[in-house]
Amino acid sequence: MNETKKGDNGTPAKGKDYFVEMAKHPRSRVIMANTSDTYMMADITRQSDIIISRLRDELMRSIDIEDFTGYMDEYYKIIFSLEDHLQFIGAKVGIDYRQSRTYKSIKKNRNQASPESPPQTES
Repeated sequence: MNETKKGDNGTPAKGKDYFVEMAKHPRSRVIMANTSDTYMMADITRQSDIIISRLRDELMRSIDIEDFTGYMDEYYKIIFSLEDHLQFIGAKVGIDYRQSRTYKSIKKNRNQASPESPPQTES
């Protein structure tokens, strides 16, 4: 039998088994990195997930709603800009860029002709 080595907290020890178990998680995404640019984006995405999660946790504790809204508006503006830029580059190299479902959903829900305006919180 092939047993998985367990770390101190009961999770698989770091190594191949750890990453296989992490890939099985329903909220995980596996990214094949073909370029160093993809490695950089994956690192940014991982840190973004941690930071935005903490920001949401701190809302109304140490972060007020106006600051939170400003941070998130800027965050979405940057993401939407990246989506637009990748679509532009994709067209230049003959690739039909598929926008993320979240991007399309926000754009549709806000009836935005252009994603330049980040989503606004509803009052």
